[in-house]
Amino acid sequence: MTLASGLSRPFAGRRLRGAAVATAVVASSVLGLTAVGAAPASAVTSSACTHQVRLDTRVTATVNFRTGPGTGYTSKGLLMKGQGIYWACYKGNWGYVKPYYGAHKGQYGWVSRTYIAVPMNY
Repeated sequence: MTLASGLSRPFAGRRLRGAAVATAVVASSVLGLTAVGAAPASAVTSSACTHQVRLDTRVTATVNFRTGPGTGYTSKGLLMKGQGIYWACYKGNWGYVKPYYGAHKGQYGWVSRTYIAVPMNY
């Protein structure tokens, strides 16, 4: 396109995409539809805990270190089998832990309680 038209081709394309998005938003509002997206789950802190633990222990297998108590939350990475952790508290079957070393040292996150070592009381 030339300067006489007032728009360059890339700008016109962005304008059309913006109009399509605006039309979709208006249509969904009129029809009462809700947008469903795969937004990443946000981090959940210890305020979600229902029980306090306060225990130094280890994980019993290589496990996902998550942003919240459930498999629907984003994995921050892995904790390796034998990783030393501070287990602060839990909610349901999920423990809120802080690794003592490794890539996630000092960060809090969530691990399935199935994989947290529980010392035996004699």
